[in-house]
Amino acid sequence: MDIFEEIYIAYKDDIYRFIYKLTGYDSALSEELLSETFFRAFVSFGNFKGLCEIKTWLCQIAKNTYSGYVRSEIRKKRLFSKFEKAEKAEDFTEDIENKELLFCIQSILKGCDKKARDIVQYRMFAGLKFKEIASILDMKETTAKVIFYRTRAVIQIQLKEKFGYEV
Repeated sequence: MDIFEEIYIAYKDDIYRFIYKLTGYDSALSEELLSETFFRAFVSFGNFKGLCEIKTWLCQIAKNTYSGYVRSEIRKKRLFSKFEKAEKAEDFTEDIENKELLFCIQSILKGCDKKARDIVQYRMFAGLKFKEIASILDMKETTAKVIFYRTRAVIQIQLKEKFGYEV
């Protein structure tokens, strides 16, 4: 078995869960982005220097892949039409509520600075440790923690004020 195949088998589920949360629980989109992530990882595997965990490296690629997709016009159309349809539905399911909450969080994160946004996404959506996040963003672990907890507090306040969520 090839080394990259072993990496794929070992990390595909973790990376899928990370992408799945980023996409607002869209399984089809998550599968597509997972394939793109591992394709990009395969192409750039020779450039991996081992300065961080492989999972951390793959999460960075997944986040960049997702970010590229979000910038596209197709993503904007799908995202807004999905939530407009969900708001018209009489019977809100827990899944739709989770998507709406995630959408609200992502909306708030857009107003945060890039470092805070990245730290929260890595921590909440990828489940990375602060040490791994600090390594990716080239900062001290304590700095990553402080930024995360401050940003989380801002998110909680804004969720309550803007969207009526008690978190």
